[in-house]
Amino acid sequence: MSDNSPEIDASSEKLTSSFLEGLYGDPLRSETMRTGRQLIIASAVCAAVVLFNVRLQSTSLIPLDFGNRIDVLPMLLALAVMLLLLSFVLRAATDLLRERETAKLVVEYIEGERVKAAERAAQETEESIAQSEREYREGRPDSDPDPWWEPYIAVKEAADAAVLKAEKRLGIRRLPRHLRQALKTLEVSVPIVFAALAIVLSRASVYTFGAALVSAFAP
Repeated sequence: MSDNSPEIDASSEKLTSSFLEGLYGDPLRSETMRTGRQLIIASAVCAAVVLFNVRLQSTSLIPLDFGNRIDVLPMLLALAVMLLLLSFVLRAATDLLRERETAKLVVEYIEGERVKAAERAAQETEESIAQSEREYREGRPDSDPDPWWEPYIAVKEAADAAVLKAEKRLGIRRLPRHLRQALKTLEVSVPIVFAALAIVLSRASVYTFGAALVSAFAP
């Protein structure tokens, strides 16, 4: 069996492309970040409406008039915040799970390179033993055996080549690991904190809407 078969090369290239796609990119996708920004804006507007008792006046551009029900506007804003929060949490959870899967693919790739290097070293050793046996049967003088550290050197060179290949394709990491972890935490926690604050401030409007919804469907 050849150690450079097309099937092995294709499988290795496919695995490499799979984890390189998201390895050093942002943990949250652009759609998730956009939803997070929308959630922050909606939460800030909702909190301002509740704190300052903002009423929506009917105009020619906005022909809406809730009359004496000033709680309708914060109610609608609170519902919008809750829906955006649900969408953001689901998207962020999916992206973070994707990041963990990427880490798993990295380990699989590295271990795959090590296995292939060990396989090549074993095949070369087997061929060397077979060559020595042929020389012995043919009466040729025995050649010096290969040093025991050659398989280790082969594995190390293959690992270094794999790392160099990954560095060339990925480039230098732009942010240190701890800073990236802090940014990831802020990207996830800040929209959730804003949304939670807005929902707590408008809890009376949410409760009123829930009671009205229940009474509307009650027999």
